[in-house]
Amino acid sequence: MTMRHHIIFAGRQGTLLLPETGSMLRLNPVERTLYRLFLAHPEGIPADSLPGYWHELCRIYASESCFDDLPLRDDTMESLCSESKIVFYSNISRIKKKFVAALGARKASAYIIKRDKNGVYRTRATLG
Repeated sequence: MTMRHHIIFAGRQGTLLLPETGSMLRLNPVERTLYRLFLAHPEGIPADSLPGYWHELCRIYASESCFDDLPLRDDTMESLCSESKIVFYSNISRIKKKFVAALGARKASAYIIKRDKNGVYRTRATLG
């Protein structure tokens, strides 16, 4: 059985608390939105399927962002879900870098979003 590592989101300031390590880190609203999506789907999500999560992403982003501008939200989600996946991959990379900077590569591996051999992205972390 794989041990789950818990994450606690501490308000809209972007602070994540990692109880098992006693560490904290900050993610921007798009990074938090993406991370929360993967926390909600432990089965994982293929990158090509991200547009199918549009409404869920919009709902999460609305709760994570201080911007109530619907066109801005839609533009942000469109870029995240675009076919090129450039914004998706860059956010996954930034999230990984922040976890590695806060915890080191070995401990961060329990929290980062990784691509499996079958092409599905997932994290082993859970909401605490």
